Order: sequence, then structure tokens, then C-alpha cells
Amino acid sequence: MATPSFSLTRPEVHMYARVWKLGILPGKVEEFTAATKAGIAVLRRQPGFCGLLVLRSGPGERLEATVVSTWTTLEALQNSESSVFQQSLVDILSLCERHPSMREEEVMVSEFASADLDDTVTKF
Repeated sequence: MATPSFSLTRPEVHMYARVWKLGILPGKVEEFTAATKAGIAVLRRQPGFCGLLVLRSGPGERLEATVVSTWTTLEALQNSESSVFQQSLVDILSLCERHPSMREEEVMVSEFASADLDDTVTKF
């Protein structure tokens, strides 16, 4: 599966994202969640992987998911597509409607709370 590339990387960009939009098949939400969690182990082994966020929306059984993985460099993002990643992706996509969309994007701003709340609290 080929991924579109940026024509140029800019030095001020500190992170890149792969963004998927997927329609989850009716009755497959739990399986989709389990397959996605299994895929996280694959991603964690990839150099440059920063994190994953999975969002869902839609009424009842008509759920849509947005999956955002973040990477330190565009090269790390593109090199993450190993055969193990591809198999994990096949497992996930088998639980989704046909024709998902995927794009690569530059992360302009990011801020996530640390597991240690003291890291995110300003002390006076």
C-alpha cells in the first residue's frame, strides 16, 4: 500500500502524523478496539513512533473512527510500514467498511498531559 509523501520536509516541523478515517462495520467495535490495541505493540517497536490516538463518532452501530499515529520524522512515519505493520493493518481494516482514507500530515501544535500530573501543573 503506497502512502502519499510530502514534497518537502521543513526543519520547523517536529512531528508528523498518519491520519486514517474508517467506518467500523456494524457489530465490530469490540473487535476493532482489540485489533487496534494489538497493533499498538507493533507501532511501539518502530523507530520514531511517538503515540496513537483513536477517536470514534457516529450514532449507534454506524461508528466512524479517526486514527492518528504520530512520528518524530517523515522518514520514520514512512519507514514504519513493515510487513508486521501491514498484517496488523489488514486485521484492523477487515473490521471496517471499504475505502478508508489515509493521509500524512505535519503536526503544527501538540500538547498531551503527562502521566505525572506534576509535569503539567504550574506551581506558584
